[in-house]
Amino acid sequence: MKSAIGFAALAAWVSLAGVAEAAARAPASAPSTESLITSHVAARGGMAALQAIHTVKMIGVMRPGGFDAQFGFSETMARPDEVRLEATLQGLTVVQAYDGRKGWQIQPFQGRKDAEDLSADDAKSLQEEGDFEDGLIDARAKGSTIDNLGSVDVDGAPTWALRVSLKNGDQETYYLDPDAMLAVRMVTRQVIRGAETFTQTDYGDYEKVAGVYFPFEVASGPKGSTIQQRVTYKTIEANVPVDPAIFARPSGPAATPGAGAPSPVAKAPGAPVPVKPKTEPVPPPPAAR
Repeated sequence: MKSAIGFAALAAWVSLAGVAEAAARAPASAPSTESLITSHVAARGGMAALQAIHTVKMIGVMRPGGFDAQFGFSETMARPDEVRLEATLQGLTVVQAYDGRKGWQIQPFQGRKDAEDLSADDAKSLQEEGDFEDGLIDARAKGSTIDNLGSVDVDGAPTWALRVSLKNGDQETYYLDPDAMLAVRMVTRQVIRGAETFTQTDYGDYEKVAGVYFPFEVASGPKGSTIQQRVTYKTIEANVPVDPAIFARPSGPAATPGAGAPSPVAKAPGAPVPVKPKTEPVPPPPAAR
């Protein structure tokens, strides 16, 4: 009986200690939405630094979930909303791109070496990827609304959760570290061909580039799944010259992007660009052969 009482007391003490530890980790009462966004913008580097970036080129490696291979990976972005993703393995390159109006892709691992259009649903992820800042920043100008979900645990740690409802109907829920005020996770809700899907993207290893913090580690996959696609960036460069032709769908063979049309003048760093604005989508992994 003594032992039983002793274990009960110990269990109660451990339980109280756990509650105290959780309380110590938990943020105070939720700040206002505006306060959280202001802190997040400052944590990224400030609005002036964000808006001073006109192009971004990211190079690294991608490890698709459930596929035993490592791809060379690159992502190139240019304001206002152009993006191109490439994943290369054994001399074959998967391409997905959005030119500001529509998306297209090249899928050589599926036997298709010429460019083909993406459906409006499939292009939405690329369009959202082209948002230079993120969905939380300048949301009203983008036609989005934001809901403050308060404190939410992510893998046992407290975060501030903000849900962004985009004008295209998608939703992005950002989970901000309460100390760093940078996103550690984003859950994206989309309706693709009538079916609701949820994608979880985790961010880590933030480093400053041109005065702005970027995540150098990104893992994504279906929410609740243990299979994740991981991208590790080796270099991220801002305001590098980018030829606008790389975002346009090739009119000829896939090996010559932009063929059939004159190549526009390359965008120089800091050049004026049209006004407009990541869970980071990436090209779908090819089927194992």
